[in-house]
Amino acid sequence: MGVLLFLDVSGGELLVVLLFVLLFFGSKGVPDVARTMGRAMRQLRDATADVQREIEKGASDVKKGYEQQRQVFRIEPPEKAAPQKLVQAEEVPAAPPTPEEPQVAPDANAKSAPDKPAA
Repeated sequence: MGVLLFLDVSGGELLVVLLFVLLFFGSKGVPDVARTMGRAMRQLRDATADVQREIEKGASDVKKGYEQQRQVFRIEPPEKAAPQKLVQAEEVPAAPPTPEEPQVAPDANAKSAPDKPAA
C-alpha cells in the first residue's frame, strides 16, 4: 500500500506543486527546470539500460561457460557396455546370520585326533 505513495498525486495536489514551481523559479526558469529534469530522466533511463545489458552479458557468459564445461566433462558409457540393472531393496541378499560361537580354524601344526577311539 505505501510503496508507491509518491505517485499517488491528485489533480489539486499537482496544481499546488506546479504553482509552487512557478513561484519559486519564475516564468523564465520553468523551461530550464523542465529541460534539466528531462535530461536527468534520460540519463537515469540510459544508466538503467546499461546495467541491464551488463547483467544479461554476464549471465550469457556464465551460461556459455557452463555449456563448455558440460561438453568437456560429458561421461558416456562405452559402446558395447550392457545396461546395468537397478537393484531393488527386495533383491539385495540378506547378510548371513552371525554364529553364536566363533569358528576357529584348525591349527595346521596340531595333530589331529582320530574320530574313533582305538580299541
